[in-house]
Amino acid sequence: MDEKYIIPSVDQAAKILQLLSRVQHRHKTFGEICDTLGIPKTTCLRLLRTLSMHGLVWYDQNRHTYSLGPALVVLGARAEEALDYLQLARDTVSRIAEETGLTTVAAQRLRRNRLTYVAKADSHGEVHVTVSLGQQFPIDRGSFGKCFCAYMDDGELRDVAADRYSPKFLDELADIRRQGFAVSREEQVKGINGVAAPVFDSSGQVLLAVACLGIAQELTTERMNDCADVLVEHTRRLTREIGGSAPEMDPGTAGT
Repeated sequence: MDEKYIIPSVDQAAKILQLLSRVQHRHKTFGEICDTLGIPKTTCLRLLRTLSMHGLVWYDQNRHTYSLGPALVVLGARAEEALDYLQLARDTVSRIAEETGLTTVAAQRLRRNRLTYVAKADSHGEVHVTVSLGQQFPIDRGSFGKCFCAYMDDGELRDVAADRYSPKFLDELADIRRQGFAVSREEQVKGINGVAAPVFDSSGQVLLAVACLGIAQELTTERMNDCADVLVEHTRRLTREIGGSAPEMDPGTAGT
């Protein structure tokens, strides 16, 4: 994106909202927001008061903290109505969770190098993985992240996955394109395994990655393979339902 068209104050306001959307930062003081984002105090105060006026942030006078505001509930609902694929994704995630008995999530690209959960269905098991919608994480991590990386061109992959870029990682991405799914073993969170498959849009780009998550002792290699069959079946169906199509690609050429 050409940064000459970016308006600094709007960019800073967006960063405030993104910060407050994270679970660990959902309640922040004025000083914490300034320090975390590096925004000058005078500028930050004006931004927060403007966002508050529109109901986009909420100031708790007792705790002296800011959080996301009620107007975002309405905006989120309107966005959901406009994004038809989200309801289809939710239905797919629920069916997969029911079939596999595992917590199932759909992740979407939020920014250049970040993903976020946009749909989830928790396992009903006594001990299970749980996630928060809107939680963010690096695009090159976990089974869902690797689904996105597997279909990037080399320049973009070097940019967003510089720390992982290696012949071994490229071979793993080639396997993902060949098999149609990705696995992770305690890569992002210790004790948690995952298996994921991509959903493609009409241009052949990865729109979502749908993943099953489980405790490592329970989500063994054999069970991951079984889950992969379920995921691939459902994500291919979802790709068709939203009018998408998987890219035609030589498994050995992408990312090279």
